Amino acid sequence: MSRICFGCGAKLQSEDEKKEGFVPLAKLEESKYCKRCFRLMHYGETEKSREPKSVSSIVNSVNKNAKFVVFMVDFINIFDEVMDIFRRIKVPKVLVISKSDIIPKNVSFSQIKNYLKVTYKVTSDIVFTSNKSNLNTLKKSLYGKDEIYFLGLTNAGKSTLLNAIIGKNGGKNTALTTSFKENTTQDFVRLKVGDVTFVDSPGFVIDNFELDKYTNISDEIKPITYQNKVSCTYDVGKLFQIKIKNATNAVFYFSKNVEIKRLYHKETIGVTFKVKGNSDIVICGLGFIKVTLDTEVTLPQDVMKYMNVRPSITGGNYE
Repeated sequence: MSRICFGCGAKLQSEDEKKEGFVPLAKLEESKYCKRCFRLMHYGETEKSREPKSVSSIVNSVNKNAKFVVFMVDFINIFDEVMDIFRRIKVPKVLVISKSDIIPKNVSFSQIKNYLKVTYKVTSDIVFTSNKSNLNTLKKSLYGKDEIYFLGLTNAGKSTLLNAIIGKNGGKNTALTTSFKENTTQDFVRLKVGDVTFVDSPGFVIDNFELDKYTNISDEIKPITYQNKVSCTYDVGKLFQIKIKNATNAVFYFSKNVEIKRLYHKETIGVTFKVKGNSDIVICGLGFIKVTLDTEVTLPQDVMKYMNVRPSITGGNYE
């Protein structure tokens, strides 16, 4: 009988160390984790999956097999591509805004709920969770369900939240592996706790900044506002530069680890595009910049694949 890694769901094997699920032959019969997950848990070492599952394959499997879905997304990564994946899930579901403790104090939960209902036509329940609180609110939405799938972008916090729920329900100490790298969960992992089966799914992988000390936002975001009266270039954590041409307020929502510097008379080579006022320029996996008035923006070509524009989540009347 094939055994799977409890941490990532890969089939345990000892034939090829370069493939997922590898365990040294001497440890194969007794191991609960593959070598990759073991080293991640004990030494913090990890690497990207060589063959991440496609969005379509995950969605198709879930629509075919799932009874109920918890779909997770964090505050900075709510945009069209992610919400389109959410809409493609056709079984009963709840939308969970994870890492709610990073949400700035000037943005209320009710504002975000109404934003999602107006902008993305979300009709399902919306719940806010963090690693520290609000588990009881989510558990109310899950009451009476005998099988629950957890979905979301890589690093949305699925495995961490699931570990917390299992712990609250008296589950064993064995834990799903978690990290700030993408593709920690390689396949569907089924966990039976009492009368409920929890299913941890592979994360949806879309273009995003690789998660590291800059992008791992663990504390409340404190926005920084600049009055952009003339064309200015902003250096974002020495990761990239963005030029904002017209007079507009520019509000930066990034981790406190990302230093923002405003540069005058600095040209930026890249792609120039127009952005309507009261919009957010989202850099997937990193943060976003709100502009209050119509403007032109220039971003380096290699950053464009991470960029999305959405109606501002912090602007408008969504109360």
